[in-house]
Amino acid sequence: MNTALTPLSTEEIQQFITNGFLVKRKILDPKLCAAARDRLWAGNTSSHLRRDDPNTWLNGVPEEERQSTPDGMNDRTSAHGWRLRELSGDEDLINLLPRRVFPWFEQLLGEGEVVTPEVTSSAADPDPRGSRLRGWPVWGGKELRGMYCVLPRERKRDSPALADAVRAGAHIDPEPMHLVASAYVDQVPQGGGGIALFPGSHRLLYEAEPDSVDLARYSILHAPHPESGAAAFVLPQPAGLKDALADIEPFEFFGDEGDVVLWHGRMFHSATRNYSNPPQIRQMILYDAYKKSVYDRVYNGRYVKGPRPSPPPNVRKIHELELGPEVPPLEPRPEGPGLWDDWSEAVRTVAASLV
Repeated sequence: MNTALTPLSTEEIQQFITNGFLVKRKILDPKLCAAARDRLWAGNTSSHLRRDDPNTWLNGVPEEERQSTPDGMNDRTSAHGWRLRELSGDEDLINLLPRRVFPWFEQLLGEGEVVTPEVTSSAADPDPRGSRLRGWPVWGGKELRGMYCVLPRERKRDSPALADAVRAGAHIDPEPMHLVASAYVDQVPQGGGGIALFPGSHRLLYEAEPDSVDLARYSILHAPHPESGAAAFVLPQPAGLKDALADIEPFEFFGDEGDVVLWHGRMFHSATRNYSNPPQIRQMILYDAYKKSVYDRVYNGRYVKGPRPSPPPNVRKIHELELGPEVPPLEPRPEGPGLWDDWSEAVRTVAASLV
């Protein structure tokens, strides 16, 4: 797909500012979407899940197969989830999503101001198990998070309503990214495990704690442990912040191969349950966009990779890995105190017109 993307319109930027997200349809290259699906199944180490038999996808991963590699690169610890992170530096996937929508990142965050993605695995120089990955949580702005899948299940009489289920699992990611791009590499029907976003919730933390707008300073970094390599961000949140979601109707993002949603990094979100019939696996790739100023302040001189990649939080907890020490906080950012003060001039102009 060589056609250039049409720039975001003023109305679309306004929608992003107001709701915290923007949906774009049929954006990605179908050939690269097919390659991504092939990469997923090439990384399948389950003896139960089989690509040619959808019945093996139903009702979750067998308990004996709910496991992850120690580094979290191939993670099936969830009953209905499979996260293949070893694909994060794959050239085709980098071309598929972050390089494709990079002009929109720059439109929202500033031309020349966005960290560029890096390829760590290619056909000429493969890295099939992701051993070159920097490890959680520094993929953002460099590599994809990976491919996140939700396996189908049968709907039962006592199955919770979509809104109730996603409210229970709703959360804000602690990493200090400005923006996330989530994209489907296969069709995701309504009720098929798509990501759910809570419109307007990107403002909740800022309104409760205005200092949280300083992403690099507010997300508390625990540096990699000198032995385990385990690192993490912690995001302070006022008690009861999530209670506001009771009055917000979640938006279920479903659609076709190549559909993309751009969403604010401080947005409450969750995965929906996958009741697709006929059964389908929700296959989604994610990329976190960082502004260079934030990435440099967060990592340079503060994050020194340990002897092995830092595993994601769920894998770290399973193996009871100790975190490294909390890194002292930074000085306040030089930009202003407003929610959009470190975004692009286009975003700031539209935001000012909405006041």
